[in-house]
Amino acid sequence: MGADNQMTGDQWHPSACILCECNCGIEIQLDGRRFARIRGDKRHPSSAGYTCEKPLRLDHYQNGRHRLTTPLRRRADGEYEEIDWATAIDEIAARLTHVRATYGGDKIFFYGGGGQGNHLGAVYNRALQAALGVRYFSNALAQEKTGEMWVDGKLYGGHTKGDFEHAEVVVFVGKNPWQSHSFPRARPTLREIAKDPARTMIVLDPRRSETAAMADIHLQVRPGTDAWCLATMLAVIVQEDLVDHAFLAEHTIGTEPARAALAEVPIETYAQRCGVPAELIRTAARRIATAGSAAVYEDLGVQQGPNSTLVSYLDKLLWILTGNFGKPGAMFLHSTFAALAGASAGGSGGGDARRVRRTPVTGARIISGLVPCNSIAEEILTDHPDRLRAMWIDSANPAHSLADSGRFRRAMSALEMTVVVDVAFTETARQADYVLPAASQFEKWEMTFFNTEFPRNTVQLRPPVLDPLPGTLAEPEIYARLLRALGAVDSGVIADLTAAAKTGRGEFTTAFFAAVGQVPALLGVAPYLLYETLGATMPERQRGTAAVWGLAQLCAMAYPDAIRRAGHPDGNALSTPSSLRRGVSRSPPTAGRTCGHTSSAPTGGSPSTFRN
Repeated sequence: MGADNQMTGDQWHPSACILCECNCGIEIQLDGRRFARIRGDKRHPSSAGYTCEKPLRLDHYQNGRHRLTTPLRRRADGEYEEIDWATAIDEIAARLTHVRATYGGDKIFFYGGGGQGNHLGAVYNRALQAALGVRYFSNALAQEKTGEMWVDGKLYGGHTKGDFEHAEVVVFVGKNPWQSHSFPRARPTLREIAKDPARTMIVLDPRRSETAAMADIHLQVRPGTDAWCLATMLAVIVQEDLVDHAFLAEHTIGTEPARAALAEVPIETYAQRCGVPAELIRTAARRIATAGSAAVYEDLGVQQGPNSTLVSYLDKLLWILTGNFGKPGAMFLHSTFAALAGASAGGSGGGDARRVRRTPVTGARIISGLVPCNSIAEEILTDHPDRLRAMWIDSANPAHSLADSGRFRRAMSALEMTVVVDVAFTETARQADYVLPAASQFEKWEMTFFNTEFPRNTVQLRPPVLDPLPGTLAEPEIYARLLRALGAVDSGVIADLTAAAKTGRGEFTTAFFAAVGQVPALLGVAPYLLYETLGATMPERQRGTAAVWGLAQLCAMAYPDAIRRAGHPDGNALSTPSSLRRGVSRSPPTAGRTCGHTSSAPTGGSPSTFRN
C-alpha cells in the first residue's frame, strides 16, 4: 500500500480502533494522510460493524501536532537536538552496554510496551529485555489491575471474564461500560439488557453514571465503602442459604472459612456504613443468587480506590458462591493469543501467587511480572546499591499518568540513561535522554492481544493504512537495529536460519527449534531472530509480522488438544504455510471451548482475523 495509493478517494481501508481494549473493526477513508471518514467494519467477526463515537477522533492521534519525525538527543543545556537514526542507535547501544557492564542488566528498567492496539511491537521489546538481562518491568496494568491479578492467582490461577451478552443478571462494580466499553458491542448489549424484563442490571457506584442510570438496581455506595456493600451482599447469600452447594462441592475447596466469616457479618450495620438501604442490598443479592446466570465486571472505579484487593476478592465470591462459572451467561477463564502480563525477560512472577518476587530496593511485591507503579521512583531515588540505573519507556507516558508525576520526573532525571519510544513528544519524552519516533499504529502491520471473550474470541492482524511518516520507524525495526548493534545473536545462526526459511517453512521450523535446543538463550530473543530470518523472506512492510509465527508455535505446544479441535490432527501442524496462514489461536479448553480459525493470509491489504 504505497504512497501512490494513499489518495484513494472512495477506497475504504480495513483497520481497528485503538482507543479501548475492544479494538472494534473499522474502515478508514483517506484524504491524503488525513482520516477523512471512519465507519465500523461489518465484516469484523467481533464488532460486526459496531463502533462508539471514539474512532471518529482517530485523526487526532494519527496527525496530531506533536508527532515526532526524527530521533532526538538531549543536550547538556537540557534542550533537544535532532540526530540521525544511525547515531541514535549506536549511542544508545553503547550506553546500554555500559550500564549493563557496570551495574548489571537487572538495573535497566523497562516500562510500557505497546498501547491499546499496538501489541505486536511490544513482542520485540521483550527481545531487547532478554538480550540485556532485564529483570524488572512494568506497565499501566500495575497501576490498577495487579490487585485483581493477585486475587486471581490465589483463587484459580487465571483471569476471568463474563459472558455479558447472554447473562440474565449483570453486575458492574466501579464500572461504567456505556463509556468505557470493555466487552464487544457494549452499548447495544446494555440496551438489550435494560429493555428486557427478564434480565437485570446491577451497578455498584457512588456516581449516577450513564450505566447506573440504565440499571434496575443502583447500589449508590458512599465513596470508598464498596467492600462493605459487597460483604453485605455476600452475607445475605450465605445467611439466607442462597449458596450453590452442589457447585461448591464439585468445583471448590476451602470455602468454609469464608462462609463462616460472612455468616457473622452484621448486615444492617454494614449497610449503614456503605450508605445503601439494607433491603435494596438484599434485593440485589437475592436476584444474583436465584438467576439462571450472572456475570460480574469490576474496573478502575474500585481498582484505584481504598481496599481494592479486598473488593476484588469479594466481587469474585459473588459468582463463585452462586455457581456462576463455566456456563452461558456466566464467568469463564480465558486465554489470549499472547499474554499481556507475566514474567518479564529473565524473571518469574506470573499469575501463580506461589511465584512471588520483590523489588530490590523497597521490597514491593511483583505480581504477574509487574513492578508496582508507585514503587518505581522509590527504586531510583535512593543511594541503595541495587537501585535502578537506566529506564526504557515504550508507548507510555508515565510522567503524566502515574501518581506523583513530579517525583517520577525527578527519578527520570536521576537515572544515568533514559530512552522513550513514542509517536509524540509527550511529557515523558520531554524528560528523556533519547527520543525515538515510532510509526503510528496505522502505518505498520499491527495486532492487539486484548482478546479475552467467549464463545466468540478474535484477534485481528491488520495491515497498515498509510506508509510510515518520513523519519519514523516501526518498533520491530527499531528493536532489530538495536539488537544488531548489541550483537545479540551470532551472525552464523542468522545466516543458517535465513537459508532454511528460503528453502521452506517445514525446513525453517526444524532448523529453528534445533537452534533453540542447542542454545536455549535464543528463545528469549526469538522475536528478533524471527524478524531477521523468517522476516527476510517476507515483503519488507510485513516483516514485523514474523513474530506471529512464533506465537502460533507456542500456542500449538501449550494447547495441543485445542489445536486438534481446530482441525490439525497431530496437534502441532503449524509448519506448513497454509497452517501458518490460518493463524491458530492460543486457546486452552475451557468450558467446552474449541479453537477455530478464519483468516486471510497476511500478504495483501486485508486483515487476518483469528477466531477462538
